[in-house]
Amino acid sequence: MRKAVLLLAAASLLLLASCKKKVLWQTDFDAALGDAGATGRSVLVLFSGEDWDGKSSVFRSEVLDTDEFKDSVKDSYVLLNIDLSEAEQAKAIAAEDADEKARAEAEKLRADIETKTGILRRYGVSSYPSIYLLSEDGYVLSIVQYSEGLTSPAVLDEILEEQAGSIQAVLSAIARVRSSSGAEKVRAIDSLYEATPEAGRKPLAELIREVPVLDPADASGLVGKYEFIRTYDEAIENMSEGKNEGVADSFVSIAEHGHLSPAQKLEAYYNAAYLMALFGESDYDRMHELLGKAQESDPESVRMEDITNLMTMIAQMRDIMSEDAKGN
Repeated sequence: MRKAVLLLAAASLLLLASCKKKVLWQTDFDAALGDAGATGRSVLVLFSGEDWDGKSSVFRSEVLDTDEFKDSVKDSYVLLNIDLSEAEQAKAIAAEDADEKARAEAEKLRADIETKTGILRRYGVSSYPSIYLLSEDGYVLSIVQYSEGLTSPAVLDEILEEQAGSIQAVLSAIARVRSSSGAEKVRAIDSLYEATPEAGRKPLAELIREVPVLDPADASGLVGKYEFIRTYDEAIENMSEGKNEGVADSFVSIAEHGHLSPAQKLEAYYNAAYLMALFGESDYDRMHELLGKAQESDPESVRMEDITNLMTMIAQMRDIMSEDAKGN
């Protein structure tokens, strides 16, 4: 009996040792952020296409599945894998003769894929595999794109070490955002925006929308900057979805009713006219009027030549349309 107990105890110790060695890659985004908040760790996210990108499996075997990586990350990061696999997408399509259980499973997979796709859009992920370091708030601390030289945990550690200063700058700015209010919070948001890697700024959209509310009197002098950034980012998002209606007008609105500087007003009016031309609109007088307002907003700007060139292009468009109309 005693021998059996000892064998059981030994087996338990081996199991515990095995568990300690294993790295747990979570797949639930919100749960991972929750764990980060509870433990004070950052989230290391692997965005992958395991069965189609041709790189993720190599990256795993050379870096992520090694004991060296496991030892280096166990106390530093919550690990999260957002994998968009072709196999999973295929399973999300139920066969015509599928039973109720199979259809329910396919529906759940579709919902999971939609959630993952939303996360990929939120972070603007365009390269696979990629490593993103996130704060517990979901803000981007660092982005590491996979390359052929990333062949060992030591290389990954070296990259992250080189970025330590910029990562700390983002963390410090996040702390200021959390602890401040009003115009001071707007200044903290600006620090966070500038410290965040340019490719990782999309998750700051909610904070950017807060700026005019936090500082209605523009005591920070930054409201116009973020009115313009918000309008520009939303225009890009809408255009990517084919929603062009009202995009040009949104720039006119902030130029006439926002807190923009002369240079920002020029850009807003110029963008409005440019987008009207891009969308093939035929109100050439309106485009010319907007470009005139752009010139008036900041007469000494180096952008005068660009405005003149766009005016010329619009005049040529008007002439072509007029000739076509005569020919018909």
